[in-house]
Amino acid sequence: MQTLLSIFTYLIDTVFPRECVGCGERSTILCENCMSRIPKAEQPAHSFITAIFDYRNPTIREVIWKFKYKNAQVLAKYFGEKLYEEILGELGDDLNVLGNEAFLLVPVPLHKKRLRERGYNQSELLAREIIKYDTAKIFQLASEVLTRTRATKPQAKSEKRAARFETLRGAFVTNSALVRGKHIILIDDVTTTGATLSEAHKTLLRAGALTVRAYAVAH
Repeated sequence: MQTLLSIFTYLIDTVFPRECVGCGERSTILCENCMSRIPKAEQPAHSFITAIFDYRNPTIREVIWKFKYKNAQVLAKYFGEKLYEEILGELGDDLNVLGNEAFLLVPVPLHKKRLRERGYNQSELLAREIIKYDTAKIFQLASEVLTRTRATKPQAKSEKRAARFETLRGAFVTNSALVRGKHIILIDDVTTTGATLSEAHKTLLRAGALTVRAYAVAH
């Protein structure tokens, strides 16, 4: 499936070259100039979550839609770099305190049904790009740590905040042996109500994780 998607994307790019969503510049979906103009996200209600861009902005909404549903996997490189910089900047003194102890980088998983439909997990693509920038080996990719046991509607389609939290209750499982005593960083593309990251956060802490932080491209 992944190979077929890559071939399809290559053919589409050849016939219909990419254009920046913001300004129409050729050969890129989002140019650096337009990215720099996207407003920063407001701080999510949950203090353990950090987001970079304001999801209400039309440009970032369209770009993320392409990233999630139109196989625009190249965007993982741009967003992965931004997330890496944000994480390093926020961890700050914690890196000195913890020394060489690695943080587990955990992409929010898709349910296996949705993964089959889409062909890739955009959050895992982001995490893999972060690892590429991590020459100091601060992070350890741990995609197997968290499993989604129930398919739920995308956050953007949720009608009510309370309903979203209830729907996600018990949607994740983890292996205590993998997370006990670890510092974990969750990675996702978008957070709206914060329900998905909150449920993953609770699951990991209950399993014995020492700390759990979360980072998203947009909110």
